[in-house]
Amino acid sequence: MSPSRVHWDGSVTLITGASQGIGRTVARTAVDRGARVGLVARNQADLESVLAEIGGRGVVASADVSRREEAEAAVRKVAAELGPIDIVVANAGVGLYGPFTESDPEDYARLMGVNVLGTMYVVRAALASMVERRRGHVVIVGSVAGRMGTPFEAVYSASKFAQVGLAEALAVELSAFGIGVSLVNPGPVDTSFFERRGSAYARSFPRKVSADRVAAAVMAAVEGGRFEQLVPRWFRGALVFRHVVPPLYLSGTRSSFKKELADLGGGSRPRP
Repeated sequence: MSPSRVHWDGSVTLITGASQGIGRTVARTAVDRGARVGLVARNQADLESVLAEIGGRGVVASADVSRREEAEAAVRKVAAELGPIDIVVANAGVGLYGPFTESDPEDYARLMGVNVLGTMYVVRAALASMVERRRGHVVIVGSVAGRMGTPFEAVYSASKFAQVGLAEALAVELSAFGIGVSLVNPGPVDTSFFERRGSAYARSFPRKVSADRVAAAVMAAVEGGRFEQLVPRWFRGALVFRHVVPPLYLSGTRSSFKKELADLGGGSRPRP
């Protein structure tokens, strides 16, 4: 059974990580296209601000999506107040930067909890009514770091690779119910994400893209029934290169991180 197209106009859309950055922009763009939105994030005050910004066309549900009970309660609240959910945009995510040898294992559960389990909990909870109605679309906002391992972001990359695997499997499984699945993988985005992870984005390449470009990719993925959107699109060429000639890809990546690797090998020591 081929997935049926779901349109933004008239839809009920649940968005996680909706209080800022990509999620906030997706919410605004979806409402502009006629959707009513369920805004999910941890900070109630920030969610209320977004709701006011979009003219009250939705509902807020504060939740830590890494906690199953809170994630499921948020999905129930959105459905109860707006109606059956047509589109889920699993966007909530946190980052971590630094050498893996110096990382704090206490951070691993936090990243996997939000980025991986948070995606699974929300999507699974929303699917029940989608399966029953044979209608719906799931969008997972991943990262290019989930397609190509990113040095000094090993734990973050691992969590994003998990999202890619989840999306690919669900794209096949959920087609049995006519439900579409899309994966939107942006490179660095011009939001507060980097400050929140504790390390500003300092590389000159690749350049950061706007949250508006990512939101446009989310819109197009659903309307066009597309599985994967890379933002910007030229990352597709890099991805092909990575798979076709892995040794050259690794060599080129080492070269682009030459300074960081020299600093790491020259003085850093793993924590016990």
